[in-house]
Amino acid sequence: MKNNEIPPMQKTGIFITLIISTFVTAMSTTVTANMIPNFTEYFDVSANLAQWLTSGATLISGIIIPVTAFLLKKVPNRIYFFVTMLAYTLGSLSTFLAQAFPILLVSRLIQAVGCGMMIPFGQIMLLHLYPTEKHGRVMAAFSMASMVSTVVGPTYAGLMLEAAGWRGVFASLFVFGLVIIVVGSIFMKNIIPKAEAELNVGYVLLSALGFASLLIGVSNMSSGSVLKLTSGGLIVIGILFLGVFSRLQLTSKKPMLNLRVFKEPSFLIAVVISICLYLISMGTGMILPLFTKSICGFSDSAYGYATLVGSILAVFTTLYAGRVYDKMGIKPMFFAGIVLFAVYSIMGICFSANTGIVYIAATFALQTVAMSMLNSPATTMALSKLSGNIRIDGSAVFNTIRQISSSLASTLSVLIYTLAGSDIHAVHVVYVYYGIVTIAIVISVFLYLKATPQMASL
Repeated sequence: MKNNEIPPMQKTGIFITLIISTFVTAMSTTVTANMIPNFTEYFDVSANLAQWLTSGATLISGIIIPVTAFLLKKVPNRIYFFVTMLAYTLGSLSTFLAQAFPILLVSRLIQAVGCGMMIPFGQIMLLHLYPTEKHGRVMAAFSMASMVSTVVGPTYAGLMLEAAGWRGVFASLFVFGLVIIVVGSIFMKNIIPKAEAELNVGYVLLSALGFASLLIGVSNMSSGSVLKLTSGGLIVIGILFLGVFSRLQLTSKKPMLNLRVFKEPSFLIAVVISICLYLISMGTGMILPLFTKSICGFSDSAYGYATLVGSILAVFTTLYAGRVYDKMGIKPMFFAGIVLFAVYSIMGICFSANTGIVYIAATFALQTVAMSMLNSPATTMALSKLSGNIRIDGSAVFNTIRQISSSLASTLSVLIYTLAGSDIHAVHVVYVYYGIVTIAIVISVFLYLKATPQMASL
């Protein structure tokens, strides 16, 4: 069905369905970040193991996203949507019923399959649904759903924990999934045209082994040694697998991930920026709750309220960022976001065991606003210049890297925190790391704008 043949009310219904489903599924990937202290106590596991409920979920999402490039070309949109939401909803139910940590972790991974399938689906559907001149605002709404939801996740969990416990959080996600399935049955239509595509199982396994080995290797470095097979060895294996995978994708006539999209400069810089953004944002989602509750001694609800203002600001900033991008280009967004990230890192370095909850709330709000200023323009920049099936490939590549970055971010932040002593000094070390990532954003943006001045008017 062509987008100009869809009645306005139907188009609005599809838009709302996609935004809500993306928001809920993406939010579920980070709700556990705020619950790590609860899980370590309830299941008697370490923080490093419990954080896999977050990093493992984002890893699975990243692994499944490349497959969506094939599915989006071959499977009717309605069927794709219902399979996605069914996986998410059943995973949510299973997490609610879990009596042991391994079952909880497996259930989270099933839930993450739904998230991994939904993000590129919503993105491509919206770009097909609306004309190019509206892509900035549409992608701002999508970024609000896919990115701000990950910020809202810990806030939502914090407010729910004391009211209904951690099982109540997953029960609510199950109910959300059921409601979305009902709404989708009313509005969802087949929009994306079918195209020729093949799924190479070998490519899927190669990428999955590469990503998993790399992430597990980094996580296992908490023991303090990079020379062990389970840490440094797995990292090397992961890099080798990913290197072979990338080489095959570049030389194959029918690649699973069309890495040639990196030849588009705007796509390349968007990927670099996105990686840095998620290293800071997703890392914060792991470290700030540990600092607030374990070091400062605040309750779950106190942390939830502290992050509420930042979550609300993130929604409005993301939506406004799309309008600014359409009218003024990305350069103002770059500069404002970088300054806020720099201030955020400095404020984090100034944390102490006596830091007040208002200061924590202000720090969190700075980070969410900075992330919101840069994320939706980066998404638009990555995909708006691509067209047709290459846009599907670009979405798969972009979101795969973003999800893997999210998973790696959670693991790296907890790793740095653990190696540095799991105390207030360790928190300072983590925020120095965030400052270094911010410098990386500055350098990449400066070099790119210097090489391609026309980027400022994009």
